[in-house]
Amino acid sequence: MNWPAFVLFSCAIFTLALALLTARRNAFPAKFYYVCMLLASAWWSGAAGMENWQTAPADKILWAKLAWLGIVTVPCYWTLFVWAYVKGDNRRPTWLGQLALWLMPLLTCLIAFTNDQHHWLYVSTLPVSDAPGAAIRYLHGPWFYLCALYLYGYMTLSMLVIINALARANALYRQHYLGLAIAMAIPWLANAAHLTGLVTLFDFDPTPFSFLIMGGIFYWLITHRQWFDLLPIAHDVLFDAIPDAVLVINDQQQIARLNHAARALPNMPANAIGLPLKLLPYFGNLLPTLWDRLLPVEFELQLDDAYYDLRSVTIYYLQQPIGLLLVLRNITHHKHNQLALQQALISLEAQLESNAQLQQQLHQAAILDPLTNLHNRRFLDEVTPSLLRHSTQQQQTISLVMIDLDHFKTINDHYGHSAGDEVLRHMAQLLRRYSRQTDLLFRLGGEEFLVIFPDTSAAQALRLTEVWREQLLAQPALVHGTPMPVTFSAGIVEVAYASNTFDTAIAYADMALYRAKDAGRNRSELASPKNKIAIQPLSTPVMFD
Repeated sequence: MNWPAFVLFSCAIFTLALALLTARRNAFPAKFYYVCMLLASAWWSGAAGMENWQTAPADKILWAKLAWLGIVTVPCYWTLFVWAYVKGDNRRPTWLGQLALWLMPLLTCLIAFTNDQHHWLYVSTLPVSDAPGAAIRYLHGPWFYLCALYLYGYMTLSMLVIINALARANALYRQHYLGLAIAMAIPWLANAAHLTGLVTLFDFDPTPFSFLIMGGIFYWLITHRQWFDLLPIAHDVLFDAIPDAVLVINDQQQIARLNHAARALPNMPANAIGLPLKLLPYFGNLLPTLWDRLLPVEFELQLDDAYYDLRSVTIYYLQQPIGLLLVLRNITHHKHNQLALQQALISLEAQLESNAQLQQQLHQAAILDPLTNLHNRRFLDEVTPSLLRHSTQQQQTISLVMIDLDHFKTINDHYGHSAGDEVLRHMAQLLRRYSRQTDLLFRLGGEEFLVIFPDTSAAQALRLTEVWREQLLAQPALVHGTPMPVTFSAGIVEVAYASNTFDTAIAYADMALYRAKDAGRNRSELASPKNKIAIQPLSTPVMFD
């Protein structure tokens, strides 16, 4: 059995299967270059396998020439893959870029197939022995060494990029970069050992055999280290530049990665990579809320004296959750401003309420008589327009009663003003006690009182007035414990619903009051013999009914 050919064919099939498996995965940085690199490696291994499979020297040399298409292409695609992967670049190359990339492989193949005319690639191609199927010993020409310089330049650049990324990577992803470095180093070292004549395998270049080991490393990274499943590995600079705290949680609910802002979170350990999230007190209780959510979860979180807006997004692969992305935005300044604003609003509402109460108190003080606590003339001016509108709408009459205490000056002169004040207060209390809730009571000044009876006729007003007279006689005012008998005179007027002002009505009530005074006091008089007066608009003269 031709074991070298079997191993090389196995390597080609395995690498090709890995390329197809990768091509079916979701997009990830440098996916195009990675698949092309695997396909080129499979071509190289397959061509090397065919060379070992053939027995005729001419057939072997033919497949060796065909292998150059993969030999030159593999390092190019490998370098482009490493560069784009580390930078997180998902863009495919332009047609012009691909043409430039294929220029060297195509030119090398052309030189290989025309080697008999110039011997730039091979100076001689002779079997190592006379045995059937013996390997070919190639003496290389100048173009071979130019290609080697070209390809080793690519490989050196790749290794420098990986070493730079390896130095900046965190603990979890360092094994990814280390795996890439080993996967690249094995074919590189095998090829270098072959060029220097140190190592051959079955009298053949060991480089295509090493692709089996390289593919095994790739397969291990993909299946055991979630290669290409989590976020692109090499966004270190951008990741750490994000001002918000960002944490990546793996499927074991461990911290897989965090940026500088996340390291500054309260109680965050220095070596947080690999730490179970439940060990952090402020995250442990949140895991059931955050894990396996179809939609992003967002809420406010307080850590010590700081406030954060936490947003959690579940990362899915093949409809299975494989991790969490947690973003914490510091909103402490905003929260303090919000709390200060709320406190200011509460203080403002309290101040407004206090001002409203004060205004109410001031308004009450402005419309109430301080001695009797009855309404004063100012409130009379405020309330009469609405009373007139209401009476007009409801077609109701209003009665006014003007009251004046008899011989009140005599009380002040003989007993003093304090006694007079006591009599006024007693009169006000009596009016309130024997009035209806709808009646309006006023002290106009001195010993004069005014009572407005809504929806009341003059006859009804007269009966109510006589109740006050009876009660005042039965319950005289007490001045220093001594009863102070007092009487009053009253003038009554009935206002029709067509009225538009109280001034004339009050004037008529006043005239009726003076008639009561002239008639001997302690009595009530109506404003007209018909007990009713209509107050017409100001543009027409006042008429008696």
